[in-house]
Amino acid sequence: MKFVTFTTHGMARAGVLLGDGTGAADRIVDLAHRSMRDALQGVAPQLQAVIEAGLPDVIKRIHANGLARDATLPLDDVQLMAPLPAPRRIFGIAHNYRDALAERGMALPEKPVLFMKAPRTITGPGQNVVLPAGIGGVTWEAELAAVIGMRAENVPKDRALDHVAAYGCFNDISASEIIKADGHFDRGKNFATFGPFGPFLASRDEVPNPHALRVTLKVDGRTLQFGSTRNMLFGVADLVCYLSHLYALEPGDIIATGTPAGVAGMHKPPAWLKPGSTVEVEVEGLGRLTNPITEGPAPDA
Repeated sequence: MKFVTFTTHGMARAGVLLGDGTGAADRIVDLAHRSMRDALQGVAPQLQAVIEAGLPDVIKRIHANGLARDATLPLDDVQLMAPLPAPRRIFGIAHNYRDALAERGMALPEKPVLFMKAPRTITGPGQNVVLPAGIGGVTWEAELAAVIGMRAENVPKDRALDHVAAYGCFNDISASEIIKADGHFDRGKNFATFGPFGPFLASRDEVPNPHALRVTLKVDGRTLQFGSTRNMLFGVADLVCYLSHLYALEPGDIIATGTPAGVAGMHKPPAWLKPGSTVEVEVEGLGRLTNPITEGPAPDA
């Protein structure tokens, strides 16, 4: 089942997407509608609350009660937001694709390379990615995102995927030249709007193998990344297992699993993002995440 967060008439709530988010006939089933109360059984119609309540159980109740016709809205009548507009934590993984490491001539890391991405970086489908003036070269990074569904602490690898609720598209926008100058990821990964996420979350049962998905990215219609999650050095189960031994992972935590070859700095000449462009991320089966690029004030303005 595909879940979204959307707004209409100034109210944000969770819904079920019928379609893939690109079709003219796609529709949203409003989980806040009175006709869906029996399916939610008192769970707030917010995607974070639905995940915390146990997404598989909620899905079973939705199937049992049905998707009410009178709770259905045309997709064109709503504004999609990031599925989790204010996640508690975003765990980013760097240098996690073999093709990207080969492209850079880098050795394979012995363990996942972790950084944290601030919740304020999250922005939704169709919303602007704002490049602060004068920050230098900025790249895209098309990624598979895994969302934790139940608390994970010291979990073994063979049970790790049981703790994942859903998957989605993520774009880890990164100020590459700042990262290089700083010698760390903290500042360059964490400007506001540098975490496009969406358009929906697909429940775990819709993604039978997260390690066999095409990952593509286009800028202004030109394909600049074309890879597969088969090339991940550390798969989703590895990452959940590893992170759960460092932190207790909680429902709604996001793991951005890394990006394949073809980031902006590897093109000749570098293909840095620029205002006026449009970026599209697609992860197979998880929709298309589209964001226009604009320019904002300098970071210290």
